[in-house]
Amino acid sequence: MTEAAGVYEDDLDRGLRNVELAVRAVQRAFDEIGRCNDLLDQAQVTGTEVTLELEALLGQRDRTAVPAVLDRLDVLAAEVARSEADRAVVSRILDGEADDLGDDLDDWSVPPLAEHDLPRVPTVHDLENPRDVTLEDLWERDRALAAERQRVGQERIRITAEHLRTVVGRAVESFGTPDATAELLSEARHAYTLWASCVR
Repeated sequence: MTEAAGVYEDDLDRGLRNVELAVRAVQRAFDEIGRCNDLLDQAQVTGTEVTLELEALLGQRDRTAVPAVLDRLDVLAAEVARSEADRAVVSRILDGEADDLGDDLDDWSVPPLAEHDLPRVPTVHDLENPRDVTLEDLWERDRALAAERQRVGQERIRITAEHLRTVVGRAVESFGTPDATAELLSEARHAYTLWASCVR
């Protein structure tokens, strides 16, 4: 074998090894993307199950158990966020750029709910006060106020529970967009606090 042929063969071997290494690297990258996809799919399945648990707790008005459900969603969201960061690195390797994880947060946003958005619980000062002639008139006015306060209280619970359901459902749907998920889960904590104050 001539020296030139030996050099050519060495170059060919190096080239084949480089191609083999490149193919393996690409395969590992696709395996990593597959892992990210599997984790995201499983997180959304689990998130949906957790959302159903939340639904039951809201129906039971179980204030003490809801924070643990929100904690579980936070853990799921953190796992997905790490996985999506890995996906961005792999995409950069494969395509020379990261996946666009910065989807418009407005696509996922839910308008926040505040105390001033809820119907106000009436007080004795909100009722018309014709001069009470008898004690029975006064009792009737008190009964009417109690009934109205109960009605408004139930409406406040309904509104806050519905908002919490909506926010948590949207958070689970947005798991692939970690910034949106974090924002929604923050609003879920606020919504829980508001709901719990209405349930008392």
